[in-house]
Amino acid sequence: MDDANLQESAGPELGQVTAQSSSSSSVPVEPGQEFEVFLSFKGEDTRKTFTDCLYCCLTDAGIRAFRDNEELHVGEEIGPKLMRSIEQSKICIPIFSKGYASSKWCLKEVTEMVKCMKKATGHLIMPIFLDVTPDEVQHQTGCYAEAFCRHEKNYDLETVQGWRDALKETVKLKGLELSVVANGNQGEFIKLVVARVLRELKQANLNVSEILVGIDDPVEEVVELLEVGLKDVRIVGIWGMGGIGKTTLAKIVYNKLLDQFECSCFLNDIREISRSKGLPSLQTKLASGILRCNHEEFANVEEGINVLKNRLHDRKTLILLDDIDDISQLKALASDLGWFGPGSWIIVTTREREVLNQFQICYIYEVELLSEDQALELFSKHAFGDALPLTEFYNLSCNIVKRTGRLPLALEVIGSFLSAYRGRMDIWEGTVEQLKRSKPNMRMHDKLMISYKSLEYEQQQIFLDIACFFSGANVRDLIPMWDDCGFFPTVAIEILQLKSLIRIRDGNTLWMHDQLVDLGRHIVEEENYKEPELRSRLWRSEEAIDVLMGEQGSSKVEAAAISAYKGRVTFTSECFKNLSKLRVLLLHGVELDGTFLHFLPKLRWLRWPTKSASLPANLHLSYLTFLDLSHSKIDGDLISWSSIKMGKLKILNLSNCWKVKRSPDFSAFPALERLILESCYALEWVDSSIGLLKALKHVDMRYCRGLRKLPKQLGSLEALTELLIDETSIDEIPISKGMKKLEILSANGCRCLNGIPESVGSLTKLKRLLLADCRALTKLPDSIGQLSSLVELNLERCGVTRLPRTLGNLDKLEVLAGACASMWEVPADLRGLSNLRMERLHLRMVKSTPADISRFSHPQKGVGTFFGPYSVKSLGSSTLTFLDLSGLVDLKELYLRGDFLKEECLAKLCKLEILVLISANISTVPKEIGAFSSLEIINISACKELKCLPTLPASLLSLKVTRCPSLERFPNVSNLKKLIELLVHSCSVLGEIAGLANLISLFAQSYSVSITREVSKCFQPEETDGMTCAFLLRPQGNRRPCQSNLPVFSADTRLPYSYA
Repeated sequence: MDDANLQESAGPELGQVTAQSSSSSSVPVEPGQEFEVFLSFKGEDTRKTFTDCLYCCLTDAGIRAFRDNEELHVGEEIGPKLMRSIEQSKICIPIFSKGYASSKWCLKEVTEMVKCMKKATGHLIMPIFLDVTPDEVQHQTGCYAEAFCRHEKNYDLETVQGWRDALKETVKLKGLELSVVANGNQGEFIKLVVARVLRELKQANLNVSEILVGIDDPVEEVVELLEVGLKDVRIVGIWGMGGIGKTTLAKIVYNKLLDQFECSCFLNDIREISRSKGLPSLQTKLASGILRCNHEEFANVEEGINVLKNRLHDRKTLILLDDIDDISQLKALASDLGWFGPGSWIIVTTREREVLNQFQICYIYEVELLSEDQALELFSKHAFGDALPLTEFYNLSCNIVKRTGRLPLALEVIGSFLSAYRGRMDIWEGTVEQLKRSKPNMRMHDKLMISYKSLEYEQQQIFLDIACFFSGANVRDLIPMWDDCGFFPTVAIEILQLKSLIRIRDGNTLWMHDQLVDLGRHIVEEENYKEPELRSRLWRSEEAIDVLMGEQGSSKVEAAAISAYKGRVTFTSECFKNLSKLRVLLLHGVELDGTFLHFLPKLRWLRWPTKSASLPANLHLSYLTFLDLSHSKIDGDLISWSSIKMGKLKILNLSNCWKVKRSPDFSAFPALERLILESCYALEWVDSSIGLLKALKHVDMRYCRGLRKLPKQLGSLEALTELLIDETSIDEIPISKGMKKLEILSANGCRCLNGIPESVGSLTKLKRLLLADCRALTKLPDSIGQLSSLVELNLERCGVTRLPRTLGNLDKLEVLAGACASMWEVPADLRGLSNLRMERLHLRMVKSTPADISRFSHPQKGVGTFFGPYSVKSLGSSTLTFLDLSGLVDLKELYLRGDFLKEECLAKLCKLEILVLISANISTVPKEIGAFSSLEIINISACKELKCLPTLPASLLSLKVTRCPSLERFPNVSNLKKLIELLVHSCSVLGEIAGLANLISLFAQSYSVSITREVSKCFQPEETDGMTCAFLLRPQGNRRPCQSNLPVFSADTRLPYSYA
């Protein structure tokens, strides 16, 4: 077994890559079509055999797979169709065959895959090793060596090295090897590949509150209604009043069952979406979710029904339909259970029992109120942060629980509101009095109004904005607008969170419960039920269109959202003439015509993806703070930016405007703070007027691949804190001392960047300097040592040959990543790096390591590597003779390849959790390791001098010992009760492993077991069908049979005769 296989369980950086390369066949890439899997392969090797079978099986499983035609290989670069297919695909599968490396196109494709993986967290590579081993691909030996010799004659060394590095990066990932996982059986192997692809494509678990009470029993009762294991399609309704916890219960059930299905889809806010966007929009979301593609919007309900019933019938699917309130919604989404594959389950939540009855749903779970004790516990957790209230507030708490009707949402909101007044008995008593005055059967809205009424006017306005328009929006995009309105958003957002009226998820995303959304919209509707033009906010498109087309607007209207999903709508400037106080406008599928010189005088927030090549003339929006034109077809050359006056604009988003070649004239936006030009692929020129933006803090030009020069005026931006220029074509960065507030400089993937100026040392506030994949960058200036605030330095896969001698001055540096194949020199004195806690520094040609490496031990820091306090990763050097790690007493992970380690160094590393030794020149492992109570993984490979292993700690989960030809003595393993993985092979003189008979749990759980020499006399193999395991281990006597994988890895080893 190769080193890559040995390293698989040790983590992704040393993980096995067993996969096969694939790349081609004739599926045209239609506009807007998104593939799930991209196959990269050498056509001559596999097109008509393995790849064709894999492609057919993937498509039969409903997976959208791409394989290109040879005709797409035109010119020297990857064309736009191939590029788009790789970028769109969620999973890329390179099929490594003997001829793969001989194809420049295969190498270009795998290089592009690695780039996509690094810039997109959801992009996966799943390598397949068909008739080559991971070792051959990683080290480029055999036919791969011959192929690269030919490439080096035809291409420059940098290009070839990039291909080599891409192969090595791919082999680090977890792949599949035909000879290992399927014993060479291609049919079974393809089944495993398809199954794994389906697992990877599954959606992540749904987000659920961390504070839960009394949920376990209801979850089990709903699961029992579904009767897990039945082949029929089953639909279950979860019914209850608003705010009682229907959605939370349904999400937990969904998460619990998710792994049992091929496909899954969660449709939320169905009641709202069906009103605002229509049933075809919901049908499109359902089809896209289950078919895992961006399906084109259905024209009508009938078209949606035809697609759903024809495309979903062979898929075992889990569906959650949340907040149904009308029978028409169920008929559009699941009219006939025959639409779905056998074993599919559909979960429906609703407030309307009659809807479930009309649809003849037999299995209905009514969500009951919490018990008094449960309700008190939930309230207390929100009000006091504990399961019980404070003694002096106990009676009041019980009274509040009673008055809220034990509804979870009301308990959460009122509890959070009162949590800020634990010392104010008068506030608590006043709240109880308000609840007492309400009728016993008062609606949920009345209960929630207590928290709303406690808000200041400005906080109420922000609450209503979120309820009507911005649940799910990025809060950073809204703060400037609210700030300009005088709403004090920073304080307001904090108070709304404290009162549980909103949550902020994933860093900046606003979220509001649908009951609170309903409350906010109800408050706005009460302003004038009959005349929408006299309300402050118009969130229903049909009402907003009627108001504008009829020129009925009034000064009451502050915000409007218009989505023309049934055909484009054009508004003239006259339509807005009465909207003198409009401050928020969201447009989709809408065009504007005319001159807007004297219109929309108070507009502060505009989102408008336009299909027009230009903007309306004289767009003088003097109050505008936010302008989002992303995904528009505007052509910068056709726009006279100087005629557009937006003196207060803080945020300008032009991302994914693919036709823009030149940036705006920034003199029109003197107050700009955030500029987003991400993925403007055609952008070639950034106007020098950017230097006038004295308030500019954030610049994002990532993936502007046509951009070769940055204006030197960037260096004068004193307020700039973030500069993101990843994967541009720039060759230099205009750094000057004027950028005195810069904190983040990210230039990953700038392949043309050939130097960092000495002036970088003036960036005293810089915290993160990211230069990964800058292959033309060979040197860093010594002024790097002046970056007194630097926390992270990333030099992975760049061309730097030595680290600056001043690196040791960076006393705040925590992360140093530098997997540079070309690096040969590391500073001798790094004692100043007292906070360094993590990096991935692979030194292949380094002459020596710092004398102080054993001193870097900081238990208060997080997980680290190499110079860091907790782990050393992948140190490998042909010139390094000795490495002393004995001082790293807090080390948790140790990955070493090479013969420079002394055995006694391991004895003091008592906090190790992972130990990987490859090609280490040791004859034994210190006996002290048996007392390492945290050690869970041991991988030892190719240690030719190793003769014996000591007693191993009972904490072990995985034990792999391979290719150790001198190993004579193995410890008794009967104490390894937690072991879930055991692999021993190619240890030719090893006689017996004692204690295996006591590890029945290892085999009973179908965990991985691989042994190729005599291990014990108490097990007998029995042949099986070969689909799930190579052998069945059966204890003698009356012990029950138990199954486990037992592949044989070496042709020269055999199980002893007693196994037969």
